[in-house]
Amino acid sequence: MTICINALVFFLHFLLGINPVQKQQVVRKIDSLNNISYDAKIANTEKSIKNFNTSLQQALKIKYYQGVADCYANLGLVYYFHGKYDLNTKSMLNAIRWYEKLGDKSKLAHCYAEYGFQLKKRNIQKALYYMQKGMKIALIKNDEYELRGIYDNYGVLKEMSKDLDSALLFYNKSWQLKEKANDSIGIPYSVNKIALVKLMKKDFVEAKKLLNYAYNIRKSINDIYGISESLNLYGFYFKEKGDNKMAIQLFNVALEESKKNKYQALTQENYTYLTDLYERNADYRNALLSFKNAVAYKDTLSNINVRNKQAELDTQYDSEEKEKEILKQKVQLAEKNIWILGVSSTAVITLLLGLLLYNRQRQKTKQLKRENDLKDALLKIETQNKLQEQRLRISRDLHDNIGAQLTFIISSVENLKYSMKIQDNKLIDKLSSISVFARETINELRDTIWAMNKDEITFEDLNVRINNFIENAKIASNGVEYSFATHGDFKDVSLTSVEGINIYRVIQEAINNALKHANASKILVNVYKNEAEYRIEIQDNGKGFDEATAVLSNGLNNLRKRAKEINGTIQINSLINIGTTVKLQFNKQQNVHTNSHSR
Repeated sequence: MTICINALVFFLHFLLGINPVQKQQVVRKIDSLNNISYDAKIANTEKSIKNFNTSLQQALKIKYYQGVADCYANLGLVYYFHGKYDLNTKSMLNAIRWYEKLGDKSKLAHCYAEYGFQLKKRNIQKALYYMQKGMKIALIKNDEYELRGIYDNYGVLKEMSKDLDSALLFYNKSWQLKEKANDSIGIPYSVNKIALVKLMKKDFVEAKKLLNYAYNIRKSINDIYGISESLNLYGFYFKEKGDNKMAIQLFNVALEESKKNKYQALTQENYTYLTDLYERNADYRNALLSFKNAVAYKDTLSNINVRNKQAELDTQYDSEEKEKEILKQKVQLAEKNIWILGVSSTAVITLLLGLLLYNRQRQKTKQLKRENDLKDALLKIETQNKLQEQRLRISRDLHDNIGAQLTFIISSVENLKYSMKIQDNKLIDKLSSISVFARETINELRDTIWAMNKDEITFEDLNVRINNFIENAKIASNGVEYSFATHGDFKDVSLTSVEGINIYRVIQEAINNALKHANASKILVNVYKNEAEYRIEIQDNGKGFDEATAVLSNGLNNLRKRAKEINGTIQINSLINIGTTVKLQFNKQQNVHTNSHSR
């Protein structure tokens, strides 16, 4: 029996195009890529980006959601090191969402903390926020593996906030956990961070010992990125000691390593330090070159301060050439002044003659404009008449042809149900749904014809339509309480047919959503008018939805499209177990309804 069931499952998978054996092979391949070492991921960021994107598409295709989350997290990491910060943010937030859905607390903690660290130079407050969320989850789970990295990175944020004692506390916590786990890759990171704090406190002897300890470990395990970082830190050490020559030499060595391995952020940092050192030595040519390279690598983090700094270096480097150019311009300006004096008198006479000719031409233009305005007005009236005739003709065709056909469909379905004595309940339900759909289509067709038949729709007419719809909804949804009220002066207010039908459809769609999806027991419709501003609010006390994670349905998207058609806005506010409010708001010039367009 078990063999038969397994064979049936395999056969169904085959029919659906899913081979279980092949799926397991793809899963193993995805997991293998996601679990490669940190150093291997960032050793060649372009290659890693390509590989992780390919694995992400495969994981989505076979619905392997753990693989999807891991691919997003790894993409966030390599995008960060590649300098593509917009894609870094998008990938990390997607990873966080997936880990939350999967309930993977360890990886969620890591992802929060990793993203917080990546934000350190872009938004320190958000960096601290995400890092603290990750730390809290890891502490609750007592996850020492994740806490090793989190303590390190949180120390960096404290250091950037000038809280050096807190920074040392967390660096040492991380170092202790890494020594306990014999983490040869992670130990140098903590040690180097402690060394940098020692540098800030001018303890150069202790700082050098720590830097050497970290570098020797990285050399012994051939940590490519770690070696590049250590070279950068040696340059920083000599810079802080005031040995600019040695610092420049080491930063250039570090630069070659980071460029060779395409570590964008590290390359930008090396160029930035070289800019400062060259500037200190009055070597403005190399300072400018280094600075421009730093700006190019920094890319999305460039700002007005960067541009000001570049302008400063440009000024220092080109000062002599600019002074020569200024002298040359002064000579040319003197020559131009002589020429201007000679031309001025001619220009004045020409201007006076031009004014006389202009006045004559302006009178002619005004006359032509009055004639053209009259022609345009007559043409507009004629066009409006033709348009109204076309609308009437189309509405008659809709009513006579499509309306009649839908009525025939309803009649045919009802005859089938009762004349053929159908016993299949599923078929009966299907025929009933076709009949209901046809009736709903007739109602919508009538509403469309109602709007098409008019250039303008009075608010009184729209009010009647809304009340009729609500009365029908009361009958169809027994036990639901409805309320419809207007607020403001709607006397003699008229709307265009487009405005009228879209307002009606928004109310209709919002009420239908409340009934079908929210299980509401109370629905309120309020229409407000304040001079040229109109606001329609539909509130329900249904189950609501989470706006941050909800995927908008076609119905909600239709609401936005209808608001856009009348140059308005839709705002949808929803709270779980409290209800949903849909607000339509638009402005229009107040129209006074008259009988001038009646037919």
